[in-house]
Amino acid sequence: MVSTTEGLECLILQGLYHINAGNPRRAWLTLRRALNLGQLMGIHRKKGSTIPGGKQMWFQAVQADRYLGLLLGLPCGSADLEFEPDENFQNPNVNIDELFNSKLCNIVGRVIERNQSENSRVYTTTQNIDEALEQLHNDMPTGWWEIPAFIPNDGSLEAVQIFNRIMSGMWYFQVVAILHLPFMLRAPKERRYEYSRFSCLKASREMIDRYLALRRAGTTSFCCNVVDFGALTSTVTLYLVSIMESEAGGESQAQRQQKESDKAMVHAVLKHMEDLSQGGRDFVATQSVSVIKSLLAIGSPDSPSDHQTGNLKLTIPYFGTISIVRPPPAEQNEPSNLSYLQPFPEQSLRMGQEPTPQPWQGSYTTRSPGFTTQTKMPMISFSSCQFPNLSCQQPQQIQDWSLPEDNLFFDSLLQTDLEGNWIY
Repeated sequence: MVSTTEGLECLILQGLYHINAGNPRRAWLTLRRALNLGQLMGIHRKKGSTIPGGKQMWFQAVQADRYLGLLLGLPCGSADLEFEPDENFQNPNVNIDELFNSKLCNIVGRVIERNQSENSRVYTTTQNIDEALEQLHNDMPTGWWEIPAFIPNDGSLEAVQIFNRIMSGMWYFQVVAILHLPFMLRAPKERRYEYSRFSCLKASREMIDRYLALRRAGTTSFCCNVVDFGALTSTVTLYLVSIMESEAGGESQAQRQQKESDKAMVHAVLKHMEDLSQGGRDFVATQSVSVIKSLLAIGSPDSPSDHQTGNLKLTIPYFGTISIVRPPPAEQNEPSNLSYLQPFPEQSLRMGQEPTPQPWQGSYTTRSPGFTTQTKMPMISFSSCQFPNLSCQQPQQIQDWSLPEDNLFFDSLLQTDLEGNWIY
């Protein structure tokens, strides 16, 4: 039954369903089966396949497989897509949306190959891939990248085209962010990575803009946990790089305005996640709310959670592990108090649970007469799941401090992925 055209189509649809439901590993297993059956049926051949709709089914399977491979850190299951000489953006008879997604699919394969490689010249590879992404961006008309002010929700062909175009843009910018993610927090110490930091920030903003546009449109048919997860990782990236780093001061007026714009964007994502989490059935949205509130609590005492957590270790599967250490303020004109370096019991924090106040929190007061406070910037380290060999490892200073920390584990995708029967 499955080896028929209809069966293969059902298998691909099942894989896409698992992607939307937030079951990436189960979706990967299903789509790998679809790829194998498609190859046995010959639809992977550019010429010679007589199966109706075979070309479209093969592209959908390859695209989904590469999306999941990039997310899960797994190799590609097929060769790159091939193009005829007349398949280019200058040909008015070519569907530019389909051609864009096909070319992006091949570029994703190069990113996956880079992540699987142990080549020491990996940053050169990253620059070459970035150049290909930039060329693809420039090949598209300027209007193609614009986010429409109104997104119809009437099931019309126009609504489908606008929705698919926004989703394609989200995938493009997610690929850009993942490409540069391992290098983003290395920029302050190694200036050659400044471009990666800039690219991560820009891609995160662009992806969040499109996510918010879809959510504001009230598209009731839009239900995709993996897209919500992508919005969360973009929000985390934006907050860590733009907002946390800018606390050091000395930024220009334009940088301060951008910081405020980024904060507003983070709070907008939080608001939509809170709306989605009503009722407790959307596990990804519920845990996303806890993660964003915990990050906001690190950066500001006026955050939605109304407390300051101190130190945080956040583990997000398929993204990475973030460690944030905020040393307590150092009082000047007073012998150095190093009590905060003493070990305290580590507390494990479940999603939605408020952290217990740490023993050293509140032990200093900035209003004590004769004392001045020197603010210390939080130290941030990041270990990427996609490319751990080049991730920003924990500074030795953080490793040496036995500081208390709140441990958050974003496990909603893992929980949904492990439920049910894995035997196919």
